[in-house]
Amino acid sequence: MEYTFVSGDSHMDFTWLPGDIFMENAPGHLKDLMPRVVEVPSKEASHGIYNAIWVSEGKELGVYGGLGFGFRPPQRGGNHRIDRMWESGYYDGGQHPANSELRIKDQDLDGVEAEVLYGMTGAGLHIESQEVLTATYRIYNEWIADFCMTQPGRFYALACIPIHNAEAAAEELRRIAKLGGPIRGCELMASGVTHPIYTRDGFWDPLWEAVGETEMPISFHQGGAVMPVPPPPGTTIAEGRLGRELRQLAPTGEEGPSQNELAYRGVTNPLIMLTGAQWLCSIIMSGACEKFPQFKFVLGEQGAGWIPFILSRLDHSYKEGRYETKLDPPLSMLPSQYWFRQGYTTFQEESCVGQMAHIIGEDNLIWGSDYPHPDGTWPDSREVTQESMGQLEPRVLKKIVCDNAVKLYRIGE
Repeated sequence: MEYTFVSGDSHMDFTWLPGDIFMENAPGHLKDLMPRVVEVPSKEASHGIYNAIWVSEGKELGVYGGLGFGFRPPQRGGNHRIDRMWESGYYDGGQHPANSELRIKDQDLDGVEAEVLYGMTGAGLHIESQEVLTATYRIYNEWIADFCMTQPGRFYALACIPIHNAEAAAEELRRIAKLGGPIRGCELMASGVTHPIYTRDGFWDPLWEAVGETEMPISFHQGGAVMPVPPPPGTTIAEGRLGRELRQLAPTGEEGPSQNELAYRGVTNPLIMLTGAQWLCSIIMSGACEKFPQFKFVLGEQGAGWIPFILSRLDHSYKEGRYETKLDPPLSMLPSQYWFRQGYTTFQEESCVGQMAHIIGEDNLIWGSDYPHPDGTWPDSREVTQESMGQLEPRVLKKIVCDNAVKLYRIGE
């Protein structure tokens, strides 16, 4: 198949997975510990709050059976993109993301010819048992591979890999790579609960080595890092986040967010993509790119416009601090050069990319629709990319909306 328009960042969230997937496929001794769906009483059930949730180890992992993104069913009038999704039929006919026929219809409507699917890696932030987490990810990886095979050449996926143990992560990545098929990379939800990515103590080397050896690029998707912002007075950060999810789409007549909560959301929403700077700096300073030249990394949904500034600061700090005389082993190139050789970032809609692609790296940019999240561009992706990047040479634009993803993930092979 000849591709012209590919999403390098789409999603298959926990909420859309079959409710019995983990219990049915788990080893016998883990069945009672695996993620499962439970019904919970809710005083707000009459308002449409979901009362079926995923749980594991006594912790809530997320909503089960959601049509939208978050805890409240999607409502008209609160978000421009969600309104467009309503108009285009996304919320009709049940869940689209895990129904391959409905998903293909959505992609055809959007003009997207293939997708790279990010998965339910965020579960690793809540499941503490390494054995349970490894089994959970293994079951998901096999399920998503089967799902992708229902539409060959259209769906490709990233494997979810354990976040607490580099050897276990490398083992799962090699297992998936040996199977072949539509899984073409992996996703590590690096966060405060993982061993720091920047460390040079060899902790992550087994995984970095496996990434290079298998040619399965590793992605650090947004959501693992947090840029601290003081919550609205009288709330905790957790309450602020919960209020944002439960009340952002409150129907007409219901109490909406307070002015302080609106401002809090207005601050935190744009800042989340800047957390990718942590992973960019960390992976380069760790020495992974120097030690494993075939290693490739992706900043998933982290945006692009901030990258030239961070690269210049990395180089400045490296030279001013005389790191070349202090690191053991030293880097053989400037930090920014590793980015251009081995790094990528995905973005949805950034007009600055049309102006800055040459300094971000035309070979390092991968557009993604973010389907079906409301921060994305579905069902207007072709119009949005043309409007925001249409001034680029056609050759460069095609790299960004197609060729870079096809080459990195071996799409169509």
